[in-house]
Amino acid sequence: MIFPNLQSRAVLTRGNYQLSIINYQLMNYQDITLDLICQKSQCETEIWGFSQAFNQAEHDGIVNTIKKDNSWELQVKININSDPWRKGGEAEYLIELQPDKKDKKQIVGSYSGTFNEELVSGKVTGNITPYSPTKIPNHTPISPREHPRLIFRQNQLPELREKAKTQKGQAILAQLEKSLQQKIYYEAFVPNGGYHAAGHCFLSLLNDDPQAAETAWQIVEKSLNNPGPRLLEHAPIVAGVALAYDLCYNAWDEQRVQKITDWLAQQTKILIAGTRGKGWNPTAWSNWSGRARSAAGLAALAILYKPEQFFSEPTDVRRLLKIAERNIERYLETAVGDRSFGTEGDLYSIEPWILALLPFFQAYENVFGHNFVKDSSIKWFLPHYVMRIVGEDGEISVPTYGRHRLAPVKSLFSLGWNSVPEKFLPGVMWFFHHHFGWEGDRSFAIKKPHEAAFLLAAYSENLINTSDENFIKRLLNLNFITGLRPKNPAKVFERVLVDEEKGFYLFRNQWKDKNDFVASIYLKQQPLRASWSFPEAGGFRIWGLGGRWASAGPDDGKRGDENVVVVGDMSASGAAQPNFFQGEVDGSGVVSMNMDDVFKDNDFQSLRSFGVDYSGVSGAPGLFVVVDRFTGDAPEKVWVMHTQEQVVVEDNGFMLKANSGATMRGTFVTPGEVKLDVEETKRGSKILASGGDNFFVVMTVQNGIAPEVEIFGSGLDAEVRVGERMIIFREDRVSIINN
Repeated sequence: MIFPNLQSRAVLTRGNYQLSIINYQLMNYQDITLDLICQKSQCETEIWGFSQAFNQAEHDGIVNTIKKDNSWELQVKININSDPWRKGGEAEYLIELQPDKKDKKQIVGSYSGTFNEELVSGKVTGNITPYSPTKIPNHTPISPREHPRLIFRQNQLPELREKAKTQKGQAILAQLEKSLQQKIYYEAFVPNGGYHAAGHCFLSLLNDDPQAAETAWQIVEKSLNNPGPRLLEHAPIVAGVALAYDLCYNAWDEQRVQKITDWLAQQTKILIAGTRGKGWNPTAWSNWSGRARSAAGLAALAILYKPEQFFSEPTDVRRLLKIAERNIERYLETAVGDRSFGTEGDLYSIEPWILALLPFFQAYENVFGHNFVKDSSIKWFLPHYVMRIVGEDGEISVPTYGRHRLAPVKSLFSLGWNSVPEKFLPGVMWFFHHHFGWEGDRSFAIKKPHEAAFLLAAYSENLINTSDENFIKRLLNLNFITGLRPKNPAKVFERVLVDEEKGFYLFRNQWKDKNDFVASIYLKQQPLRASWSFPEAGGFRIWGLGGRWASAGPDDGKRGDENVVVVGDMSASGAAQPNFFQGEVDGSGVVSMNMDDVFKDNDFQSLRSFGVDYSGVSGAPGLFVVVDRFTGDAPEKVWVMHTQEQVVVEDNGFMLKANSGATMRGTFVTPGEVKLDVEETKRGSKILASGGDNFFVVMTVQNGIAPEVEIFGSGLDAEVRVGERMIIFREDRVSIINN
């Protein structure tokens, strides 16, 4: 039986559904992935397809399923839709399938049919994956004209008005008023007019204030008259206007509502279709696509079920929403790893989430009662940054990767509560409480006006101090939660975080204040092209005791901007692969990586091993080791480390001094006659070490006198003693053991 599960999603993946196209008078064929949902041996008539090598459009059609003794027959009619670059057509297939004899989760078969009246045929391969969207208990379907519906439901408004009267509610609204005093940017990388309008609409709802709704309308009109020059900038305009429309729906007259309904429909079509030229990147994992498709999804949810007369042309909003949803799912599957590390670096990974993705997830749950979070990387996004952030009382920073070296994480904590599963909530709550809540800077992580609506909807005394559990229960629509209280993240998360898909390793000692140690290394294990990609394979970060010892260099896209080894003028744009990892309960650990594929056309092999020790047995609270081994004919090598601290060069190493009074001492075990230079950069200083074929560096971070580093032997075979710790490099890895 092909579809044995009660609910299963059959994905005919990369089967040789060969779509014929004419290109320069040559016949070309591309694979297509077809998705259909089956339940109790019956399949839905709707079928969807995608063929990235053919074009960037979603393909939709109908399927008739015929069950035979040991096989299935699918009669498929599908529209191969056009994108801005390539035309589509019509296809009809007869697909015969049966279980693979070796693996019952796989399907095999053949197909025949036509594409644009050309005969096509070939083999089919595919798989069966579970399909069980998490339904929220007791969800009430929305009515066509029910608003608000995106941030919260209409029936929640009385409760929100009561929340707004509390001391904490008043503090949140004070932050909203403060954010509304900020400048409105109608032309920027992130136009914020729509978000400002949404803030005014929220106040109109809470206070039954028609003047606030009128102010919002004036801002919305200006936003409509200032479309973004590219979809990158246009997406936040659409997202903000969709939120304002939802909140002001009952305060604006019918003419205004119809105007914005139709405008949102047209913008949704544009955002999911894409554009030609440099103003668009349709690649699934690109932040351009993440921004545009999530804004399109949010807009479609806002106008879903509206009457036909609201649209200037026939518009199937449900179909538009489905296309946006499929793109969002593909973005989540490719752009972020299994622990939410972003392929394009921190800034370009965070921006789609705070501009439209997190609002979309919440709106989707409100409208359909389905939760996107369970069994996806979404649940790790906030915990991921709780693991990486350093600071106190709202003054926080992240040791970043990627372009611009920025990480606008604050808004994640006002928008993202619905993305946090129950088991992670106590740790995230503690972090919020100490940084942004009543014991932090009391900003409640609000930066843009609309964020106050999200936070007040999620608001509970649990988020601010430690009382009323019922608010959290309603927030997540979970079964009754007992004993849910904020807990130090060390009691909720492990202190070592590993994104196995993207190759990111993080080592943390505690969650306390700006003196916490956070060390990380990025293997760039999945170097996806056609998006922002930096030569970061093997780049590491070390922060602790208030110092930013190994930090991000400039973002000029050069290998030397990272904390790596530069080999001649090689681009080093490839990926490293892990060959050893071990993490410890206290946050210590070792990871080693094969670097052979990092350098193109190389005649040598390379390996990097990174060790972290927080035990304190060395005499320093932070001990770090980096070993780089090269074998074969490699060009001249330069070991690079960027720092934001003061650098003093010593005989066989360096001393870094931070304003906090802490120091880092780095000692080169090899090269024995190391040559050290220091260069100033746009982001601090760059330490350059050369003079040998391999590098073995020991670094200690401490307050007070650095422990003595004793070296026995030479080269990579040396043994190094630091306090009661012995450091060796054997079997392709660093080992830090008791002396």
